[in-house]
Amino acid sequence: MNEVIRIFTEIQNTTGLNDKKNIIKQHSDNELFKKCLIFLLDTNIVTGIAEKKLTKPATKNVVPTKQLTTFADVADYLKVHNTGSDVDIANVKQFLNQYNNDTKTYNFYVEMITKKFRLGCNKKLVNSVIPNLIQTFDVMLGTPIEKCNLKGNEWISISKKLNGCRCAFVGNKCMTRQGKEYTGVEHIIKDLQRLGYGNMFVDGELLYKNKEGLSDSDAFQKGTGIAMSNDKEKPQLKLVVFDAFPLDEFWTGKSKLSYLDRNNTYLMKLKELCKDTENIEVVPMVYEGFDHGNIAKFLDYAEQHDWEGIMINLNTPYECKRTKNLIKVKQFKEVDLRCVNYEEGTGKNKDTLGAIICDYKGTKLNVGSGFTDNERNHFWNHPEDIIGKIVTVKYKEETKNKNGTLSLQFPIYQCVRFDKDEPSYN
Repeated sequence: MNEVIRIFTEIQNTTGLNDKKNIIKQHSDNELFKKCLIFLLDTNIVTGIAEKKLTKPATKNVVPTKQLTTFADVADYLKVHNTGSDVDIANVKQFLNQYNNDTKTYNFYVEMITKKFRLGCNKKLVNSVIPNLIQTFDVMLGTPIEKCNLKGNEWISISKKLNGCRCAFVGNKCMTRQGKEYTGVEHIIKDLQRLGYGNMFVDGELLYKNKEGLSDSDAFQKGTGIAMSNDKEKPQLKLVVFDAFPLDEFWTGKSKLSYLDRNNTYLMKLKELCKDTENIEVVPMVYEGFDHGNIAKFLDYAEQHDWEGIMINLNTPYECKRTKNLIKVKQFKEVDLRCVNYEEGTGKNKDTLGAIICDYKGTKLNVGSGFTDNERNHFWNHPEDIIGKIVTVKYKEETKNKNGTLSLQFPIYQCVRFDKDEPSYN
């Protein structure tokens, strides 16, 4: 074990990540070293022991029940006995007492047992050197629309952006996005198991049931407070689900089915099954199809109805990482611009309008989203009805293009303003 302590200390005192990787690689055949790495960095391993429990006086009449000779024994014991009970503390203290005269070793073990040792690297870095050594818990995370590049002809699904606490159900637990277990939600777990989803990965958010009709922000504050509390039971919370697929696929990091197939196969079934419980809901899709103009439409609706925003799913597999295939949208602005030209579309929009070209503060701006099929055909055949006219365009924010000139992020056509003959940027 002295060699493991030496390696851990070396990694801790090394600043460069590549240098840390090299140290880990050099000792990748050391089984005890790897066992200790797993114990420290796997967030699913909890000990239930804080440093103050180890320093407080021993509880009277509590005697050790397990002889723990090595740290490997301690690690194996705490994986199972992790409630922080007086007996667990007594067993761990008995192990530590062997090192009362060796301050360095004693402190190392305390920091490992309490999982406070600062290695200076995370499990992702360790797994990059020793693949799959430490189990990771990663969920799909969305990307703000301003960082995405929608082409305008993708199939999309639009749903309400939920304002709660991210919650992933994994067989018999409800977990945070960081892999920490929620307590007090057994009513949700039991319902999912009862409905036949015990072998499924179910992704969603914990929300306050809000029977009193609080505002979205007030309900969020109340629900978050309950979710993060130490209450043994939290019947005020429900799980609103937005994705589901087999659990074994989740552990591979990617679903086999694309979003539409997952929705039709798993979510619609769950929507029917959960009608008899108030503990589980499935978030409704407000739109699915190819018309990206509905993004602005439903964002307007969201703002009018106290939603946090909207979410956009592309028809792709679920991936356990941040992805541009899941897009979050919060607020759009409007501007009135002069249309100066147009261009033909491609693919589905070949032989019809692909985009209009507008003048935005002296630069040319392509606007290809927001048109219905009828509008595309009409303006393609009657360009005089839009070229030279003032059009309203929704956008996320002002930005700059690759040439460094002004542009608009995610511009969406709204309408021709026959009542205006001058652009307006307010």
